[in-house]
Amino acid sequence: MAFADLLTSMSEFTPEQEQFITEVVARICRRHADVIEQLATQVHALTMVLVEKRLVTVERLQAARKHLDLAYDITQALQIRALMKDIDEIETG
Repeated sequence: MAFADLLTSMSEFTPEQEQFITEVVARICRRHADVIEQLATQVHALTMVLVEKRLVTVERLQAARKHLDLAYDITQALQIRALMKDIDEIETG
């Protein structure tokens, strides 16, 4: 089955079903965004206290940021690779 055929068969929903799915996904995404924002605020506050009390240095934070950036880049590459593999399997499937 070609990828275009898969997309065509996936869109066989009624407009009401598509609207419902869209609303549910939007609600889930908003909730996740709220949780992430709260977590980021708490991490920021904790980090400020740790730096202020000199339990963590700015240099260590910069090193941690570099490690996180690298981990993010690696994760992105792995996800793209997995997606390409999935698409290949669908097309040859």
